[in-house]
Amino acid sequence: MLSDILPNWLRSSVSSEGLFLPRLDRRWNRLSGDFGTLVSQSRLLYNFSVGYELTGDERYFEAVDSGVNFLLANFRDEKLGGWYWSCRLDGGVLDSHKDCYGHAFVIFGLSHAYRILGDERLIEESLETWRLMKERFRDEHGGFWWRLSRDYKRIENAKSQNPMMHTFEALLALSEIEGLGHIRDEAAEVANFVIENLRRKDGVLPEVFTVDWSELPADRGGRIDLGHAFEWAYLLSKASDMELSPKYLEYAYEFLDYGFRMGYDRVDGGIFSPATPDGRVIRRKGWWEQCEAIRAMMHFAIKRGRADLFEPLNETLRFVRQNYVDHKFGGWYKSIEGEDSVRDESKGDEWKVDYHIVGMCMEAINLSGSF
Repeated sequence: MLSDILPNWLRSSVSSEGLFLPRLDRRWNRLSGDFGTLVSQSRLLYNFSVGYELTGDERYFEAVDSGVNFLLANFRDEKLGGWYWSCRLDGGVLDSHKDCYGHAFVIFGLSHAYRILGDERLIEESLETWRLMKERFRDEHGGFWWRLSRDYKRIENAKSQNPMMHTFEALLALSEIEGLGHIRDEAAEVANFVIENLRRKDGVLPEVFTVDWSELPADRGGRIDLGHAFEWAYLLSKASDMELSPKYLEYAYEFLDYGFRMGYDRVDGGIFSPATPDGRVIRRKGWWEQCEAIRAMMHFAIKRGRADLFEPLNETLRFVRQNYVDHKFGGWYKSIEGEDSVRDESKGDEWKVDYHIVGMCMEAINLSGSF
């Protein structure tokens, strides 16, 4: 992380204006596109905050500072509240729709940036973003819409658990700031909605739903994202150590076990994802799913004593080193050849900014007691 991933992102994505430009080719050169999204900007705030915490290198501090300033000056909708989806390098708004997933990452990115900058505005902005999410994105069932128009009108006919998972993650990060421990109760409300209303009786969590939160069938795009099973497992286990419900650890084991049962490739290592609603895997191994599976397997093997996970953990690490790591130019490829996927050697785009890799590495560092 410190010799490859973060230095390359620092060198290649940071602009003098403060916008992080995420589109990068295999050699880490910028591709066309002078814009960033709410997610790419906020995730890179997290990455560079971690870089500064681990190294004390002022370049990471400066990147966080300029990135926060660009976010506050250009992504924020001063008239209608909330945050635009994407902005150009000159500060112009490219896409003005309001995205729950993106708002969650604002809270996540600013919470980590606050630890570096100590700027009280970042706490205020995070709390205001959460207040707006509850007011504008929460639906009559207690869940959240994913995407709305700039003026918060409905623009989609389906919903997903994904924005709520990242809202839970963001609120956990916010609650770790001194004086904000009460936010954990609100984080629990988000997780409880998913666990109690969206999770099936067999413990499996579908990915997409109708507007009234009924699971979508396969012919309407229904699926199970096994990478998210590992992500939920990790987040719920972490939450159980933060004095949230002790039941969360039981649910964490459920998510871990079905993700492993359905997704693990016992021949070559690595995790397949997604699966059809009836549990048949689509034989694709996405890069971020490997990160989430590795993080969860490390966590449960070491922290929860699941020694049975060491072998698949090592096999998955071997699979990643062999297939995803670019040993010539550094970083991870975006995708590799395989069924239902084509090789893409680029290093970054609006979604791949290596926040998953950084989170995986940070869990390894924390488990080793090195930080």
